[in-house]
Amino acid sequence: MKIRNLALAGAISLGALGAGIALKSFLPQKFPVTPELEQPEKMLNTADFPAIEVSFLRCASVTWPEPVMVRGTTSLAPCRIGYSAVLIRHPQATFLYDTGLCGDIYLFLREQSLFFRSTLARFTFEQSLAGHLKRLGVRPSDLDFALISHLHWDHISGVPDIPMVPLRIARVEYEDAHLDLKDRRRQLLRSLLGENNITLFECSGPPYEGFSASLDLFGDGSIVLVPLPGHTSGNMGMFINRSNGSRLFLLGDAAHLAQNYLLPATPHAIFWSRVTWNDVIARKTLLDLHRFSFRHPEVTLIPMHDAQLQEACMQVEQQSLFGVH
Repeated sequence: MKIRNLALAGAISLGALGAGIALKSFLPQKFPVTPELEQPEKMLNTADFPAIEVSFLRCASVTWPEPVMVRGTTSLAPCRIGYSAVLIRHPQATFLYDTGLCGDIYLFLREQSLFFRSTLARFTFEQSLAGHLKRLGVRPSDLDFALISHLHWDHISGVPDIPMVPLRIARVEYEDAHLDLKDRRRQLLRSLLGENNITLFECSGPPYEGFSASLDLFGDGSIVLVPLPGHTSGNMGMFINRSNGSRLFLLGDAAHLAQNYLLPATPHAIFWSRVTWNDVIARKTLLDLHRFSFRHPEVTLIPMHDAQLQEACMQVEQQSLFGVH
């Protein structure tokens, strides 16, 4: 009887401990935030930059409860997560930032585990990259290249729709992906990349807007790449500086939603731990974005999975394009 009581007490204690740990995982995180020190800085004069058209091409979406995507929130509202490409029409090149999803994406995913397809690869398909480009009158041959923010499957899954279009990938990202390994995840990446020519680049330019390094893509300051590591080793952000609209800052997956850098807060550990290369570096990058957003409220920071923010940006882009005020 005494042994049974001890076992019961132990089980209750373990259960309480587990419940406590689970509850703690939903509580807000502590970041060294000092908003009183982050004062707005001088705005960049964009009058002399070229006109650049930007189009967000959402290929699929899924909803997750807000506490999963924004740790510490008390709201149970659904968050819409998008799978998108961005079409950029610059005077020197027409190119993509990330690639969305191809029309055959389900065929590429069928060899992955049921768990993967039921969680991280769960989505409602909306429109293929090829379908979006056709609607906009853009042929794959019109694209000069596709810039890949990082080598996760959901950012290169549109590549099969644009065969022969050159891909540009950060060297550190490509080398750390270890595509020569034989597991199912890397087999998926190799299949999606296909035979497209790959050019590796390095951000070897000076610090830019508080970020450690940069690459001025066209040499005119209009498209500037900056490393945003943590989600992956080579996750790449991109500034768009133009005369015909607001400055944009595409973040890859340095944040999944705007709330992640505004609060700041990571997604819940269940999600965060499965998609994050380095927790410490990723949290530092998130804090850097938080501070930048305070210093430059005129710049729109856009995570590549924030469907709501991308929709809002497209409304502004269309109003500007058609002269609606």
